[in-house]
Amino acid sequence: MTRSLLLPGWARVLGLMLLVVAACLLAAPVGLAQDIEPEGLVPGETVTYRQTVPVNVVFVGFDWADIDVAALRAELPASYEPIVRYPPFYGLEGRDMGLRFDFDYRTVFTDQAFEDEFFGYLASIATPGEPTLFQQLYNGMASNVLDVTGPVGYIDGPSAEQWLMTAGQQRLGINPDKSYTIYYINWYDRPDFQFHVYTKTDSPDPDTGYNFGLLRQTRKMVAWGGSHGRTWFYDLSAGPDSWTGNYDVDNADVDGDGQADYRIPVVWEYTAGGHRDPAALSSDLGLVTRYVGINLLFTTSPLYDPLVAAPGPGGQRVAHIELFNLHRLSNAADWIDMDMIQAEYESFQPYYDWQFVLDNNRRSESAAVRQAVRIGGGLSTKPDCWVDYGTPFAEYYCFFNENYSDFVPEYGPQDYVAAVFGFNGALSNLGGVPLGFADDNWRDGTQSYVFMFDGPEIRSAGYGFTTTAIHELGHHFGLSHPHDGYDSASGVDYGPGGDFYFAWLGDEARSMMSYIDVDWQFGPFDRDNMYRYEFAGYLNWSNHVLDDVLAHPDRGTVRELVAAGREHARTAERAFRQWDYLAAATHARMAYEAIATAAQTLGVAAPAFATESLAPINGTVPRFVDPIR
Repeated sequence: MTRSLLLPGWARVLGLMLLVVAACLLAAPVGLAQDIEPEGLVPGETVTYRQTVPVNVVFVGFDWADIDVAALRAELPASYEPIVRYPPFYGLEGRDMGLRFDFDYRTVFTDQAFEDEFFGYLASIATPGEPTLFQQLYNGMASNVLDVTGPVGYIDGPSAEQWLMTAGQQRLGINPDKSYTIYYINWYDRPDFQFHVYTKTDSPDPDTGYNFGLLRQTRKMVAWGGSHGRTWFYDLSAGPDSWTGNYDVDNADVDGDGQADYRIPVVWEYTAGGHRDPAALSSDLGLVTRYVGINLLFTTSPLYDPLVAAPGPGGQRVAHIELFNLHRLSNAADWIDMDMIQAEYESFQPYYDWQFVLDNNRRSESAAVRQAVRIGGGLSTKPDCWVDYGTPFAEYYCFFNENYSDFVPEYGPQDYVAAVFGFNGALSNLGGVPLGFADDNWRDGTQSYVFMFDGPEIRSAGYGFTTTAIHELGHHFGLSHPHDGYDSASGVDYGPGGDFYFAWLGDEARSMMSYIDVDWQFGPFDRDNMYRYEFAGYLNWSNHVLDDVLAHPDRGTVRELVAAGREHARTAERAFRQWDYLAAATHARMAYEAIATAAQTLGVAAPAFATESLAPINGTVPRFVDPIR
């Protein structure tokens, strides 16, 4: 049974709580009301926590005549309900996430004064330079509308974002703390226009020192957000750029997969004879708002269930990193910064007691490990455990699953252990490897182990182990990329290709889960989504455990624990309504700790993910592997 709580809204919440209390008093054994008053939690129920989410769509440099607001809004969903994305690949339903977001859209067109000051600011901070490689490639297209000429302005993306967020609050009445905002920008039609791109150049790779934002032409951007808050902008007069593929206006299939790729062109290509009919601009921006802004940044669905990685009451969350040295001339431990990994996760989820363990050993000298890596990397098809899965790629999972205890020690009974296996070696020993991937169990879409790869060739491309470990653990704990996700309104899971090629735009934002490699932090969009997942998840777990606790004859002995759990649940709900999602997740976790400890005291089983219901092995499910890029 699912009950819906519309938050904010004290009256409805209070009314529902009173109904719950009355029902429990009628159905409960004599004396239960005096023992434990069911308030703040709803025993036995799966609650759907609803929240109205304002979404501001602001046009800077566009006239009313340029945008058909009705056409844009026709593309937008009324609501979003997150799902766990991986089980459906097996034909299964994941756990009910217990969340629903109802959108309140506001459309704003800025005035001349706003635009004059903003574009003046962009010009003032722009560093002049030559056209980017991809602007030059655009110039070489047969069907381009015009040629990009220099000097091109290179503009710091976070600075532009900060200006917009501040001005939006002061001049447009936008509350950046309790809404999400997209700014669509058009500088092109003004006499002071200059060709430009956006950059972020202050975050080199912590292991190699390689600065992707500074050195890579592919990292010159047309959008950015999340450095300072719940704001994202997309400048249609910037670029063209590599990441979105909009520099190519000649070829329908940009990525060579045999499908036409739908891209959002630069604004001057919306013209008669250009890449896109001018009438398509409004609906295109509606697509970006929906499939990038809402689905991939603001209200996303987790790749894996975050609660699978929940420690038991009093337990730690352990990241155990096992490094294997397949390259005798380099030491894997020289290319990983455990302090940075720990600091990032302790900042991201401070409500857990973390433990980070690095084991840099020479057990990789064993023939069995070397063979497993060669098979998984496509260098060998020697029969081994992978045969049961139908693909040599499964060797990574099945070998380390079968030999897990040889590499990872036992931790505490309430600890959750995220096991990471890293391989340092030349590509001749690793094969056709990705940077890393967070694998599932090949049965039902439950996360299993993390695998990551590094070596001389990979480091020459700029990557050490550190950022790969943070990224892949992010997947393991539940986060999706900002370029692939789930559309709640249609039920479609999609990635950046074909009709959704423009989803690559989602990478141009602060997110550890992005591919663009110009920032190595979990940004506000990552944080909002993870905290909401765990807020609703822990409260609903508490609801179901509490139901069993209340039915126990010795429930009176755990009265204080239950009272504490209820109080934390009430605090969590209040924080959720106020958009303080960190506090919501923190107190929801504390509510679960209290209720689960009460259950443990009484000998009542806490929620667990059963393995006896595993489906048959399925080697055809898509794998989310992260490439060297």
